[in-house]
Amino acid sequence: MTGIKLSVLPKRALDFATLANPSTQEVILADRIELFRWRELLVKVRVHLHTLTAPNIITIFVYAQSWTDEEPGLQFVASTAAASVAIQSTTPSPGELDLVVPTLATNGIAGMARITAIGNRGGGGTMQAQLSMEVIGKAA
Repeated sequence: MTGIKLSVLPKRALDFATLANPSTQEVILADRIELFRWRELLVKVRVHLHTLTAPNIITIFVYAQSWTDEEPGLQFVASTAAASVAIQSTTPSPGELDLVVPTLATNGIAGMARITAIGNRGGGGTMQAQLSMEVIGKAA
């Protein structure tokens, strides 16, 4: 898809190695990403490196988000993700994952987005990844 590219996450290391088994941990990767002007959205997740072993996974979630001028500290974030993609032991490293984000459907992104990563430990082994992300937006 051609359009405008917006870098939302420069190369960043995620390390969930200290998670107890079984448990999860969520990390906010990007917050208040303005997406007002686009009707088609694609999030490109670049996996520069990962050391995941099965059954451990890192899942990337995109949530609709909003805020008001009256209460800028108050976060309005959808309880259900608009889109998600999992990085697991079989994910190519390096590799690229595309995440199509709905804009008009139920749980679609209307104006802003938050991107999070959840590390889910289901067994022993390492849980590290180096990621970068960009959003590609296209007008209708």
